[in-house]
Amino acid sequence: MNLDYVTSMCFEHSQQDYSWRDSALYALALGIGSDPLDEDELSYVYEQGVQHAVPSQCVTLGWQPFWQDDPKAGIDWVKILHGEIGFTLHQTLPVQATVRAEHTLQAVEDKGALRGAILHFKHQLTEVTTGTSLATLRSLQFLRADGGCGNYGTPPEICAPISSQAVFTGHIDFSTLPQSALLYRLASRDWMPIHAEPRVAREAGFDRPISHGLNTMGLACRAILKRFLPNQSHRLTSLSVRFIQPAFPGDTIRIELFEQDDHIRFRARALERDVLVLDRGVAKLT
Repeated sequence: MNLDYVTSMCFEHSQQDYSWRDSALYALALGIGSDPLDEDELSYVYEQGVQHAVPSQCVTLGWQPFWQDDPKAGIDWVKILHGEIGFTLHQTLPVQATVRAEHTLQAVEDKGALRGAILHFKHQLTEVTTGTSLATLRSLQFLRADGGCGNYGTPPEICAPISSQAVFTGHIDFSTLPQSALLYRLASRDWMPIHAEPRVAREAGFDRPISHGLNTMGLACRAILKRFLPNQSHRLTSLSVRFIQPAFPGDTIRIELFEQDDHIRFRARALERDVLVLDRGVAKLT
């Protein structure tokens, strides 16, 4: 990676209109509504009455235009994976709105020539109509083939491990569809071809397209809403997690839930392969 070029880039803001249909589609992409008798989840996918947005939908809004394939950046973009994601909501996520997103590169963390590099980004979401701050997002991108580039800035605090003192409170299993990545890319507008094209997935070192890490994170958010916040999604104010291994469409994802101090901690594994896919998850409730 060309560190000087990347750190001198001016990342333009992005703006997005989304409607109640987009909010419902996002929820459907998480499998919400799979049980037609589950009235706790109905308000996320049904527009009659009072519809609600799934809080984790905020990570799909004002998506930063893809810039990593700029030849001058020198990034092997096919081998980029999400490393971590976190969001803090400053108000309840609207079902529909116009959102402006400001994107800031905070730091570059060089792990070494054979270990890759990490980009730390901050994304600030503002509701255009009211001018109020909607959410602050933190993302970590793992550039697996771009180590040895040098460091920049001060990396922000990362997700802490789940304490051995955390109290296990149960788990929830979600079956994912073979076409779940194709559905989620439409709901999230994350068009990375590694989630759709077998050729690109093979070039990245996988035998088939992988699930979006943000989709797996959304499943964790769904589990927290189901277990702790039925019909109270407005009480979820922040959530962050580390991505450990990619999940695949068709995996059964088990979300393991813990209580630690005044936080909800979580991790997730793909059951059929017994692979941990999320770890160090933490959610804060009011």
